[in-house]
Amino acid sequence: MSLSENSPVAKPAARGQSRRNGERKRGRPRADTKASIDEARLLRVAFSMFAAHGYEASTMRAMARELDVSHNLLNVRFGRKSDLWKAAVDWRLAEAARIVEQAFTESEKPEDRLRDLIHRFCQWAIINSDIVAISYQEGQQDSWRLEYLLKQFILPFQKRLQQLIADVASKRQLTPIGSGALLALLVHGVGSYFALRPLQEKLLPDQTPVAGSSIDREADIMAEFLLMGLFAGQ
Repeated sequence: MSLSENSPVAKPAARGQSRRNGERKRGRPRADTKASIDEARLLRVAFSMFAAHGYEASTMRAMARELDVSHNLLNVRFGRKSDLWKAAVDWRLAEAARIVEQAFTESEKPEDRLRDLIHRFCQWAIINSDIVAISYQEGQQDSWRLEYLLKQFILPFQKRLQQLIADVASKRQLTPIGSGALLALLVHGVGSYFALRPLQEKLLPDQTPVAGSSIDREADIMAEFLLMGLFAGQ
């Protein structure tokens, strides 16, 4: 009996021939995209998922689907999920820090630096709601991730902020507030205000939605409000 092209016995050979010709199973992402995938996009997607869903609920498989790459690619490139989390956090926070870091060096007078820093941080809060979210996610319980954020980013920044406050206080009276409390007001006060826009719109339904330069003005108003409290009675 001859084997025709449509014979059931002939089909496996045809499928094998397709794989040898470089075809891939429908619906599966390519496994050879390592050279072409953009590093910044990969880390941005990973950070966004960690910020939105938390570490435990975020999976590398879901990230691979979002990026349209193979799950194995992320394993080869980063190894464990914890390594991917660290890489995404390092990249995102370094990217976001530039606007604030300039305040420590652009003016010789400590008071001017402090005022500039608070204005910059309020502007920073507009575009970094994902960092506000991940700090909230990780700040709720003790973990290696919280320790990592503290050691690598939060404590070094707080130390510089504390020194700046002390430099200003040596020249003029300030409202006694610790650097940790001021940092919390900036990140989880101002930051949450801009991150939770749908909530704010529900709380103030008659207020015209703000956008563009109006948001910038809101940030400046909040910065001035904080500065008035910090320099109260002056």
